[in-house]
Amino acid sequence: MDDYLHSPVGEGFFLPGEWEPHARCWVQWPSRAERWRDLMPQAYAEAAEVIRTIAVHEPVSVIVREDDVAQARFACGRNDRIRFVEIPIDDCWARDTAPLFVTNGTDAVAGIAWQFNGWGNSVHTYRNDAALAGTILQREKIKNFKGDMVLEGGAISADGYGTVIATEECLLNEDRNPELTRPEIEERLALFLGARKVLWLGGGLAADPTQGQVSRVAVFAGRDRVLVSEVSNPDDLDRATLEDNRAHLSDAVTARGDRLTVTSVPLPKNPQLDLDGKPMAANYLDYYVANGAVIVPSYGDPNDDVAALIIGSVFPDRKVVQVATPILAKGGGAIRRLTQPEPSLQVGES
Repeated sequence: MDDYLHSPVGEGFFLPGEWEPHARCWVQWPSRAERWRDLMPQAYAEAAEVIRTIAVHEPVSVIVREDDVAQARFACGRNDRIRFVEIPIDDCWARDTAPLFVTNGTDAVAGIAWQFNGWGNSVHTYRNDAALAGTILQREKIKNFKGDMVLEGGAISADGYGTVIATEECLLNEDRNPELTRPEIEERLALFLGARKVLWLGGGLAADPTQGQVSRVAVFAGRDRVLVSEVSNPDDLDRATLEDNRAHLSDAVTARGDRLTVTSVPLPKNPQLDLDGKPMAANYLDYYVANGAVIVPSYGDPNDDVAALIIGSVFPDRKVVQVATPILAKGGGAIRRLTQPEPSLQVGES
């Protein structure tokens, strides 16, 4: 009972859908030089374009190292809707390392500082990113709930009404929370996010360096709407997993008793390689839902416009803006992974 009373849910907080109104967007500036190598200037340019595009629709707070502030300001240009917050960071994936913001829907926003271990210790230096969520909440004077397990924001997708989607491959991975059982993880998702039901999918993309994060394969796009990644090539390594994910969601019922409308979005048609010469987990669910717009990645691929049209049809009241992010994708992500939304105090029905 004590755990409940002092949890976000016990104090009236919940995780809203990402399409609810935002107070601002948090973005991290590319920083890991040994990762980006000679493509760092292109990574800067793509990140700046994402930031400028989002800033048309909502304020953006850019988390940046002290040594990189001048470069970030120059790349983003003069804009009163963009502010720069100097904090030590290891790289740019705010979706996984910035706070996961929750709201009580009326007069308060809080943040959750989950534990972060570099995607199951897949990177060697992550001390700054592991401390980032708590640092942001302290500086912004936002109430901080300390999550007692390893969880990245990209590992879950929520409808804002008590249903969360996750993959077994990611959240039950022995490199994240080996001491926790599935029921114990579900209990934490309930206490911290308000999850009354978890829809478990099997896995993510085979090439995913984050070990199967759900946000590359299935995301809520409304209270009873889900977008899923799809591949048409029968010989593709991801086909069986993606078909299984879609079938599971098509049969699922949410915490509110709703059946889901499941819409498929194709993966990029042309295979590409990441910065290490390995297959790349590029996808079009790596978009950002801003106030009044949805910012969709493009990769110079034949499926760019097809995917943008499908995503736009699910958000008919928002402008669809495509931003080219082929270099960010080579580094491990695109627009969703670069960003973390902070909800406004008022949230509404969708």
